[in-house]
Amino acid sequence: MSEVMVVEAPQWQGSSSATAHRLEQGASLLAAMVPDAERVRVPTGPTLTETAARIRAALSRARGRLVVTAGGDCGVELEPVAAAVRRHGDRLAVVWFDAHGDLNTPGSSPSGAFHGMVLRALLGDGPPGLTPVPALRPEQVVLAGVRALDPAERDHVRAEGIAHARVDELSALEDLVARTGAEAVYVHVDLDVLDPDVFPFVGVPEPGGILPAELLARVTALAERFEIAGLGITEYEPSRKRADGMLAGLVAGLVEACRTSAVRQIERRAAAAWPAAVVEEEHGWLLRHTPGVTRQRCNSALPPLPWPLAGGFEHVERFYGERGLPVRVQVSPAERHRELDEFLAARGYRHGGATAVLTAATQDVIAATTTGTGAATTATGIAVPATAEDVTAVAVPGEGAVRASPPPVDLTDEPGSWFGVFAELDGHDDSAAVCAEVVSRIASPAAFLSVTLEGRAAGMGLFVADRGWAGVFCMATAPELRRRGVATALLGAGARWAREMGADRLYLQVERDNEAAVRLYAQAGFVHSHGYHYRVGS
Repeated sequence: MSEVMVVEAPQWQGSSSATAHRLEQGASLLAAMVPDAERVRVPTGPTLTETAARIRAALSRARGRLVVTAGGDCGVELEPVAAAVRRHGDRLAVVWFDAHGDLNTPGSSPSGAFHGMVLRALLGDGPPGLTPVPALRPEQVVLAGVRALDPAERDHVRAEGIAHARVDELSALEDLVARTGAEAVYVHVDLDVLDPDVFPFVGVPEPGGILPAELLARVTALAERFEIAGLGITEYEPSRKRADGMLAGLVAGLVEACRTSAVRQIERRAAAAWPAAVVEEEHGWLLRHTPGVTRQRCNSALPPLPWPLAGGFEHVERFYGERGLPVRVQVSPAERHRELDEFLAARGYRHGGATAVLTAATQDVIAATTTGTGAATTATGIAVPATAEDVTAVAVPGEGAVRASPPPVDLTDEPGSWFGVFAELDGHDDSAAVCAEVVSRIASPAAFLSVTLEGRAAGMGLFVADRGWAGVFCMATAPELRRRGVATALLGAGARWAREMGADRLYLQVERDNEAAVRLYAQAGFVHSHGYHYRVGS
């Protein structure tokens, strides 16, 4: 399953343009420009309300993935933005790249067209049937590049204090968003935000817009600083003289910037979920060291994304050199750090520890690991239904595995008793140090899971929740007690706990050469997000 879903919404009936019918072809072309995505086409309904309902139904397939909405007129953004509001609440900001404010009401609109009202509807003041609940608050909205406000819209912006970065003020956009207190950002792009001298293929062009390169730079900057909650690209009216080549490059760049945002969010959460004892941040690098622990993640340097060669590397080598340690760099994500990897290889740094980072929708993991019978035993009274899937049946279908009763899962938020299970199953000399110096430092909500069979520890796992995501760590099963459904039961119980914590996405790291685990996780609904490896100096 792709990590990106594109919703093709060819609605044109909400536009005031005399050539609005072109939006139908424009939506199709835009959707085709989104690389490596699952494409879902939403047929236009007989009314705007019916089309909105169809888009809402299509969004239910996203399962937490990045959704790119390809319009169509701006009205198709109603449900995608509303979905982001429901998911992120007060943590969300909406950045509205548009030549127009789209802040009219049915009573103030000169044209009566819904594409000029959609943002006002999202703020709770729209036509019947087109006003989602809960509504955005004005302080969650930042207008970007807007240069054609109707008088009523201008009054509303002033009265509500809506932030507005004009064309010549876009360098301050990220700071305006930061002032909202948002952690996640929905990015709406009406292509009429672009200068019509460069891109005239829109229905209502306005002079003095921005250039494609600046739009991409601003969205990339947002993606580097915030989690991207969704991306909408609308209002493309192709004509005989088209600019599909330029537009395809822009769309691919916007999608890649937004997709990379998820990678950054995972790595930030993973660093916090598996905390090092000593952490310093310098020139964007996260420098980590944990005395007494030999694990690589909490004794390695995590580079910034992107990594500028001009930023230097001496401070990294100095940090570890002062501690008498080899320099270990976690090259993550590997796919976007080829220049850094070549730089380190040229300096003689050894390659090792190739790891895949996988992600899944929490609900998908619950569905894949549950038959609907059985319940876990929890030390804290949390009800966590267990699974009835055999591990081998999940990991290697067709090899003679049989379904068995799900083993009970013990779940607690207190790590004390779990430390003994960890020491028994971990199999490393630094197990006690890991518990004392790493696990005991976890600040986010955590669930410590274990399974006991035949009077001894059979399996364990650790789930750490953080702002909509939960990381899966320390999964292990006693070798002699495999093929008993232990790992699958742990995944199912942990996913249920994550759902209770409001985490609708899961991530984990697995060594690439651990084929059995990779198969297990794939059957449980996990897909590849990115990879990393280590480079270690002498």
